Amino acid sequence: MTQWIYEKQGSKPQWGPAGVPVAVLNILKRRGINSGPAAEDFLAPMPRTTHDPVLLKDLEEAVTAIIAAADRGDRICIYGDYDADGVTSTALLYSVIRKLTDNADFYVPSRFTDGYGLNSNAIDRIAAKGTGLLITVDCGSTNAAEVEHAKSLGMGVIVTDHHELDENNIPKCLFVNPKRPDCDYPFRGLSGCGVAFKIAQGIQRRLTAKGDDRFSKADLNSLLDLVAISTVADVVPLLDENRTLVKYGLRILNERRRPGLRILLEMLDLQDKKLDADNIGFILAPHINSLGRIETADAGVKLLTGLCTEDELRSYAKMMVDCNIKRRSIQEDTKNICLEEIKKGGCGDLFTIIRAPGAHEGVAGIVAGSLKESLYRPVCIVTPTENGVLKGTGRCVPGMDLHEMLSECGDIFLRYGGHAGACGFTITEENLPLFRERSRDAVCRRLAVSEDLLQEKIVIEKALDYEERTIQFAESLEMLEPYGEANPKPLFALEGCTVKNVYRMGSESQHVRFIASCDGGRDVPCVLFRRADEFADLLQPGSTVDVAGELGINAFNGSRKLQLTVKDIKRNQQ
Repeated sequence: MTQWIYEKQGSKPQWGPAGVPVAVLNILKRRGINSGPAAEDFLAPMPRTTHDPVLLKDLEEAVTAIIAAADRGDRICIYGDYDADGVTSTALLYSVIRKLTDNADFYVPSRFTDGYGLNSNAIDRIAAKGTGLLITVDCGSTNAAEVEHAKSLGMGVIVTDHHELDENNIPKCLFVNPKRPDCDYPFRGLSGCGVAFKIAQGIQRRLTAKGDDRFSKADLNSLLDLVAISTVADVVPLLDENRTLVKYGLRILNERRRPGLRILLEMLDLQDKKLDADNIGFILAPHINSLGRIETADAGVKLLTGLCTEDELRSYAKMMVDCNIKRRSIQEDTKNICLEEIKKGGCGDLFTIIRAPGAHEGVAGIVAGSLKESLYRPVCIVTPTENGVLKGTGRCVPGMDLHEMLSECGDIFLRYGGHAGACGFTITEENLPLFRERSRDAVCRRLAVSEDLLQEKIVIEKALDYEERTIQFAESLEMLEPYGEANPKPLFALEGCTVKNVYRMGSESQHVRFIASCDGGRDVPCVLFRRADEFADLLQPGSTVDVAGELGINAFNGSRKLQLTVKDIKRNQQ
């Protein structure tokens, strides 16, 4: 059973913009916003929180090297990654470099043949084209050996990234990463594309100071839609500077300036819809990611840069839509394969490691995330490769750091990397049993400190009062958008309410609408998606229940009505 944890309300904040409900100010306070000016900026449609790019270690030197290479006519190659953050990062910096020189190219590795990060064989091919400067985006922080290989072939190397570092494997080159221990940048949560944007910002400032108009402030601002997509897609904190970048980026995105995205949105029947962070997270990002999962992500970069004909853009957009349809089907098959392996036993009870030869490598991460949610424990899926090693991807529950746990047994991996919530690695077949043993030990050590780590929890801001069960209060919550990592949609409870007007929906009656009739009046319409059968015994007319969910507005056919999107229900005990 899911544990409900209520936030402590504390005293009424003595700061905040006029007219903002106390409940909203308390939410801000719990998210680290504890002053009037900070609250005003957080809630503002046009926030101002941003940081000087020169505070990033090595950024000024990197800007100098990039401009000098472009002015010399050196061939410059942007080396990215195959996920949405990597694709947007590559598109962003490639677009910038193309403003400086025509002698530029990009390389997005294949998930299946190159793997994540810099690859020596790929570096050889890049060098063979006469490349003088290699710039990574969204990768490279743990590729010291590959950086040395590139340097040995005569290339200059700049690594720009945002992933965690291995202190014993730091690349010896210009290295721009806010997570560097010697970096004074005040915000460590940028996406890979966010870091690339700061490089672009440095280039724009340098050129403008010299009276060089090849890359203007308007050109820079036009890239913010890519930053917004990456920031939401890569699940980095939607606080501080990221909040500013996403808010401005959503404005650019909704202006439909980018031809390739405009065509893609038409194909998805979203041409007239106002896009928000949910549209990025649940629609745009999966489509961009699908290319790297099923085919090659090159088409994604070409679509986002728009440096091609309209017919080509339509072809790339169609490829993206088709890949996503195929991805969903393959994902379902791969999940079924993994569930069968779990049934056989031996995958682990505290840290589930599934060896699944029939699983599709391109969707293994999504499936691991889905199983992590249902099993509520860390999950890794490993698949054999042609060279006899196992390639793995993992996802982790909140409160546990997957990268930290992998680091504790890092000596048994050929390669590994990632962050608290997700990881990737390669390991030999003979070391898999040792990984199972040591990963279980890692979880046990953490359970000894906090025994409820593997119990699913939801954090509830408060039980809704009479005056908060209104559309006006729901509208005030919209000021907290965009939601995302570290700024989730707040959950509220309706306590001791009576279930009325139950109505099943969906092709398999998997959804349900009902009314939560509360003491004192102001009934709240509720909707529960996909889990109608799970709560069927509680959702009987006349039942007295507690309901937890997201308070919002159901906008349909020009009308706006209060609605609670239900996340959990339990029988009222009072």
